[in-house]
Amino acid sequence: MLTRRHCLAASAALGVSMRSQAQAPVLRHLEVQPSDDFGRYVVELMGLALQRSGLPHQLQAMPSFPINQGRVELELGNERSRLDLVWSMTSRAREQAILPLRVPLDRGLLGWRVALIRHEDQPLWLKPPSLEQLALRRAGQGQHWPDTEILRANGLEVVTALSARQLLDMLHKRRIDYFPRSVLEVQGELSSNSDLQLAVAPGFVLRYPAASYVFLSRRLQALVAPLTKALESLVNDGSLDRVFRRHFQSRLNALELSKRKILNLKNPLLPPETPLNKPGFWWPTHSLSP
Repeated sequence: MLTRRHCLAASAALGVSMRSQAQAPVLRHLEVQPSDDFGRYVVELMGLALQRSGLPHQLQAMPSFPINQGRVELELGNERSRLDLVWSMTSRAREQAILPLRVPLDRGLLGWRVALIRHEDQPLWLKPPSLEQLALRRAGQGQHWPDTEILRANGLEVVTALSARQLLDMLHKRRIDYFPRSVLEVQGELSSNSDLQLAVAPGFVLRYPAASYVFLSRRLQALVAPLTKALESLVNDGSLDRVFRRHFQSRLNALELSKRKILNLKNPLLPPETPLNKPGFWWPTHSLSP
């Protein structure tokens, strides 16, 4: 039989446990929207990385608030920031502003881009364009996205807006001719914006070297090494590959990338520290190329 002393001791222990859980440090990120397949994948993977690292931190989703990629960098540099981490394509400027965990969670596939077009314009895209022909059409990209500068550096005309939704509306209203989207993103966007009657242009894919990392606030320098080591461990034992394929394999298969003409682009924003010499970090391109 439990005595009063036992009950008091149990209550005290429970109180300590609950306070300990309540005081566990958190890593705050913006909540993932229902259409954000890549975001759900990153959150799952970072949860595994935290478990593997042994750190006491927990992920905490914060209610979304309007913010563009340029503002995110400023937000993470603020001591009173509402956020601790974000995931985004890397660039030289971004790696100077916030702290990258240099394991490409996208396996380089954010640099593989197909073109979202208006459904009724598909006959105009039946023949895969050359880079010179594509330069005669207007692409849409985010104002603060590294991709904007990458496309312009390769001679393509780019019209910008603050958000992907604005760009989808611009495409629908014929203010741009196509919207390059990652092979990891495009099908989710098609299904969640079916009212706009868009399609993927057949026959070609843009390709440039790129990497999407998790970035931490500069306040969290001490977490960079253990979290990077944990992510590398997930790569080495195949865990990252299994999670990645579960989320994206069927989508990649549906795009039939091996049958598409590849337009190779340069990426002048790619930092020299990008781990291009680690084959296991990247999707095996032989499975995508003709």
